[in-house]
Amino acid sequence: MDARTESPWLTVSEVARFYRVSTRTITRWVATGEIRSTRIGPGRLVRIHRSELTDQQHDLSAAS
Repeated sequence: MDARTESPWLTVSEVARFYRVSTRTITRWVATGEIRSTRIGPGRLVRIHRSELTDQQHDLSAAS
């Protein structure tokens, strides 16, 4: 396995694929606080911790 598959941090695109929604939907969920995120690195890229997927899975998929 490479380091990327082991990372607990996911991109907006990866989370969108998981929930089967658009990246815009994930960005909106982040902006409204429906899903927690953090900004990582010098470019301050948005990343979502893998644990957010299991914590929020049922609530968010019903809301979309």
